Amino acid sequence: MKNFRFKNVLGVTSLAVASVAVVSCSQNEEIAPIDGGTRAAAAIVKVSGVINTNTTWSASNEYHLDGKVYVSGGATLTIQAGTKIVGLYNDVPAQASALVITRNGKINAVGTASAPIVMTAEDAHQYPGGWGGFVVLGNAPINQTNNPVIEGINSAPAGVDITYGGSNANDNSGTIQYVRVEYAGANVSQDNELNSFTFGGVGAGTTFDHCQAYYGEDDAFEFFGGTINAKYLVSTSTHDDAFDFDFGYTGKLQFLVATVDANSTYYTKDPNGIECDNDGSSSSLTPFTHPTISNLTIVGTVNGKVAQSAMGDGKSMKSCANFRRNCQFTLVNSILYGYPTGILCETTNSYVFKNNVINGVSTTFSGITADATNTAAASAEAIGLTSPWGGYTGLMPNASPANAGADFSELDSWFTTTSYRGAVGGRSNWLTQAWVK
Repeated sequence: MKNFRFKNVLGVTSLAVASVAVVSCSQNEEIAPIDGGTRAAAAIVKVSGVINTNTTWSASNEYHLDGKVYVSGGATLTIQAGTKIVGLYNDVPAQASALVITRNGKINAVGTASAPIVMTAEDAHQYPGGWGGFVVLGNAPINQTNNPVIEGINSAPAGVDITYGGSNANDNSGTIQYVRVEYAGANVSQDNELNSFTFGGVGAGTTFDHCQAYYGEDDAFEFFGGTINAKYLVSTSTHDDAFDFDFGYTGKLQFLVATVDANSTYYTKDPNGIECDNDGSSSSLTPFTHPTISNLTIVGTVNGKVAQSAMGDGKSMKSCANFRRNCQFTLVNSILYGYPTGILCETTNSYVFKNNVINGVSTTFSGITADATNTAAASAEAIGLTSPWGGYTGLMPNASPANAGADFSELDSWFTTTSYRGAVGGRSNWLTQAWVK
């Protein structure tokens, strides 16, 4: 069996409340490509506390986050293409390092295909949960009240607001493009974890595309409410859910990929490709959680198992997609396979489920009646991909049903029209670009 583990950049500031130290590099630095060139060894800049004036992080430096760093007070943090950011390890989980953009701050992180911005763990802690992760908070609608505090952060410095949500559906938290977050997801306490990418009430005015979560401990991309839209997202061996939606998220998503390393140990009880809830109590609070997804590819393993998990038999994962707790959803033009269950539908709320190709190792459709536009593939090999277990290059469609049958009549003009189903197709495979590890 071939597993999904892929190719290889690991990766002053004017702070009102911050500790910044610059030291020379004593260790060997990776020479990373920067738009076709090379980068010399970077000077290390240690950052902590609160950024509350406009600040730029340069690719000529390497930024070490000492605890949680908050962008607040109307400040914008600009991160140049090719910049490496390291979350320092802390053996006290509640003090795990993280970069947090509050709803009173903004992020301008614009990498490129050849020079992504990389947020990673220290060399000695490059494993899932080796640091916290990347958090963005905004003022877009959520279905919770009383100014909830974002998951994974228990407290903040005086004057820093770590609540999220509001009434501005088009709220703009900035730009996040070509960013990779590695080895994140520190477990702060039971059921209170940071994720690789965490979005709380982030609005549709935010630009978000071409980003990868790589070997994170909790979720790859978790959306707590908000309306942010995204294209070209990759989850590589996240140890819980690849895409998690809660608290009234209503954004649009296209060209998404999630893969699993069969050699991984999953400590969570229900690892899914997608997990979607209205909220934890199955309430009817509005807006209902309703992600609208097209051109998704979820890939599990040949037998739906990993080396170890917290599921009943100690090895199984759960489902390619689990829609539950009174959520709504739209899932079209997608390919899902390699989990024990393909679609596990535990919500009685409304949904659109059309033109998908799905195979579950044991059960393909559970709790959902699939209409004639959906295909229950007899096996992963019957989906029509070049090589369903052959890594990213194998996900190109070469036969029906994968290479035809997409339909965009349920979607608006934000979506790019394709003839193929799944995340890649046509004449090029964007997964083979240099920013995808």
